[in-house]
Amino acid sequence: KKESEEEGKGDSDSKLPNQGTVKGDVEKAPSVDAGKQGKHVQGHPNYKEGNSTWQPGNNGVHDTQEAWINGTELPDGTRVWDTGNTVGTNGETGVRVHIDGKGNIHGYPVDTGRYLPNQ
Repeated sequence: KKESEEEGKGDSDSKLPNQGTVKGDVEKAPSVDAGKQGKHVQGHPNYKEGNSTWQPGNNGVHDTQEAWINGTELPDGTRVWDTGNTVGTNGETGVRVHIDGKGNIHGYPVDTGRYLPNQ
């Protein structure tokens, strides 16, 4: 069933590829690793029950890239950013982003209060 999806463009509502990277739409942000991002997207082959999960209809690519650009860097090299909107299925408004050795990122919904004490 093919809806009007724009493959690989990286809009947050488009289908996330099974693997590879997604360029996304945030200027100067690294590409998103689709396989790692998919662990947090219901319906993706890599989805893992129990992980924090993006709300249905949002693959998190845009929010992950925004979080990388605008987030607060933590001592472990990850970045956390509060979007100001609910992005996770458990009401999370924050995004935590990891970067891998290839320079690709992936992110998932978090409660920013766990990471940013002043939130």
